[in-house]
Formats: sequence, structure tokens, C-alpha cells
Amino acid sequence: MSNKLYLSGGLLVLSVSLCFGIVYAAPTVMQKRAATETKSTDIEQIATGQTGLGQNLAQPAPKQIVSTISEQDDELSLNEAETDQEDMDQVEDVPIEQIRNFIETFQIIKDNYVDPLTNTELFENAMHGLAERLDPYSRYLDAEHYKQLLDFTEGQIAEPQLSLQFNADQQNWQLNKIVRNSDNYRQGLRDGQIVERINGVNIQALDGRSLRSMLTGTFGSTLSLRVKTDEKVQTVEVVRDQQLNYDVEPFLTDDRILVIRIKAFQQDTTAQVQEIIKIYQQRTTIRGLLIDIRDNPGGLLSAAVDLADLFLEQGLIVTTKGRIDPPQKFQALPSQNPINYPIAILQNRFSASAAEVFSAALKEQNRALVLGETSYGKGAIQKLFPLKQGALQLTVALYYTPQGHLIEGKGIEPNETLNISRSLTDQQILNQAVISFERSLVNRSSNP
Repeated sequence: MSNKLYLSGGLLVLSVSLCFGIVYAAPTVMQKRAATETKSTDIEQIATGQTGLGQNLAQPAPKQIVSTISEQDDELSLNEAETDQEDMDQVEDVPIEQIRNFIETFQIIKDNYVDPLTNTELFENAMHGLAERLDPYSRYLDAEHYKQLLDFTEGQIAEPQLSLQFNADQQNWQLNKIVRNSDNYRQGLRDGQIVERINGVNIQALDGRSLRSMLTGTFGSTLSLRVKTDEKVQTVEVVRDQQLNYDVEPFLTDDRILVIRIKAFQQDTTAQVQEIIKIYQQRTTIRGLLIDIRDNPGGLLSAAVDLADLFLEQGLIVTTKGRIDPPQKFQALPSQNPINYPIAILQNRFSASAAEVFSAALKEQNRALVLGETSYGKGAIQKLFPLKQGALQLTVALYYTPQGHLIEGKGIEPNETLNISRSLTDQQILNQAVISFERSLVNRSSNP
């Protein structure tokens, strides 16, 4: 498999326990704008299938300590081997006492815990704890979830042929868009039925993004819904058989505002936006562009930088800073055919990662009016290190806005806050944004 570099918001869709965002297909390498590097890469490097990618993470075991687990007697033993002075010098920083303590703890749990545990279960628990105590995004992926990640990178992502709608009056989530005569319909699922649990998790207090991520998974996989009707409660297995589509969606308002919704930043996002603008330019006189990135969990940094560059004549787009690599600055380059339309960006609390890079670049370069809510605040950069069984997703750097502000944990504040609640329809929210944008256009024309 070829090396693939990705930006993601944390791989939420892999499982309920994985935190925020989606990994997208389509390998890419930045072709320009990296001012301080010779070969530019995606800011969030989730690299898969490349021999040696994890070598800097997995150091050779020191010779003086050899830990072995016997599969026959199920005992854990610590053997000490001889070593010369050169070997001792190489391993002087190895935390020997901590390793001894871990092995002792391992054996106590294995011998005394109320339920029997295998060596594999214990070690995987330890791997999870080691990574997940670092920050919200670093984590160990076991073989199953690593496979799901690889499926994601190949685009094999799907959801069931149904949706959930929040009933504000009853304060619950209800089934919606059940297709008549579909497999789900034949199992007794109907619009309006209350869904209490997904895969055993109570969903009543969850938001729409969390639910969407729980529904999403590998094409052909299943999930269980606990559904309540007037007569009974039943658990139904449904199949993720509807492949997800992350294309760019445009429409033109009556006042000639071209709304472009970007669900995720993918390799061809900028090309799609360029083509959409070209098509609508031939049809009418466009007054402005409203870029809708609500619920956009991120995607490829290269796509976010490319799209920002499409609307910027010059200036800094984003800076990355880590412990290992030197800082990288991504700059906008002059264009022979600049797009000079007024721009507004509509975001919400679930706009994250690459979407925040795009929003911050245009806002801080005074190129766009940002509307909606403060964005999610996901500015940590992960790299995926494949292991023999599974993989390690590790935070390696952070990114900063053109004015040097940290995105992680803070998000991008809008120029104008809009009411974006789940009680409003999508059209009602868009109408608010269009009205605010048009008001800014009037002010612009009266104060050139």
C-alpha cells in the first residue's frame, strides 16, 4: 500500500470511544506554499502502509532485560542477560525500575482479577492507557480498528439507510427517513419510533454529530438499535450499506448569493469549488460566496490550504509547530485569475481541524466574514505509526493561525454569532447567514 498522509479530527467514526472527526481517502502531498521546507506534507500525518514508519517509535529492547510470556504455563518471567559496557551505555536511559513495576502489576492483575484475562487483553489495555492519558486524540488502535481506519482511507465508509431526528418537545431521538420495503422497514422500523440506545450506549444526551459518528462505519458492518414503540422495546441489527458522499454542494439564493457547502476537505475540494464558481459565473452575476463548513470535521490540510489560497492573493495561511520537526509556514501565492467575490463563512461548534485552518486564514487575512458559532478547537496534529498488531495514533505537533493564535482547545470565534440550535431547520440557519452576509454587502457598498 502506498504512503498516505491525512488530516483528521480524531477518528470519531472508528468507534464510540474514538474522539472526533473522520479520516478521508485520497493521498496527497502539498505542492507549494511551504515556506520553510523542501518537501511539504499534510499537517496531520496519518501515514499507513509504509515500511519503517514506526521505527522511530519502537526502539530495540535492551539486552540486560528480556521479558517473556510463556503461553504454556501462562507465567510472566523476568530474565536478566549479560551485557557489555557498550550495551549499557546505549540503554542507560531505559526505565528499568518502572518496567519491573509494570511487570509486577501485570502479573498481580493476571493472577488475582475477578475475571480471567488473557495476555493480549492485558497488554492492549495497557497500550490504550499509555496513549489515551496523553491527550484527547492520541490513542492505540487494535487490529480491528486499524483495519477500519484503512477501510476509511480507501473510501469504504457507510451508514444505515435511516437517520435520526431530535424531537425537542419529547427530548428524544426518533427514527426518520425509513425507506418503505427496505430491510430496515421489514424489520419493523418506522419513522417516529424512539431510539434509546446505539450499540448499548444511551443516546438521549448526545448531540447530532456524536450520533452521526456512531452510525458511520465500515461498509457492510452492522450496529444495534434499541427502539421503543408504543407497544414494546426491541433491539434491531441494521447494516451500514449506504456509502457516504462528501462532494461539495452548491445552490444559488434569490439574491444571487452562491452558497457552497463543503462537508469535508478532500483532495479534489478546491477543483470542485473552482468548477462550481465557473459554472455559476456563466449563468448569472454572483454577488458573493457563502462557504458553509458547518459539521465539517476536517480532512486534508492540503485541501484546506489550497482552498484558502484560491481566495487569498498573499499572506500566511497556517503554521505548524512540533517538538521534532522545525516550524512550517504555509503561504498563499499570487494567482493570475484571482477570485475577488466577497466571502462569508458559516461555521458551527462542530467545524474542526482543517475547516478551522481555512476559516482562520480567511478571517485573519480580512478576506471573509465568519458567521455562526465558535468552532470546535481541534488544532492537534496526529501521526499514525503502524505496529505489528494495530497502530499508534500520536499527537506530534500543533497548528497556529496567521496571527499566531493556537487553535487547539480554543477554536475560531465568528465575527458575528448566529443562533444555531438543533431546534432550527437547516434552511432557517442558512437564512440567518444570508441575511447577515447581505447586510455586510450593503455596508461595504455604502462604505467602499
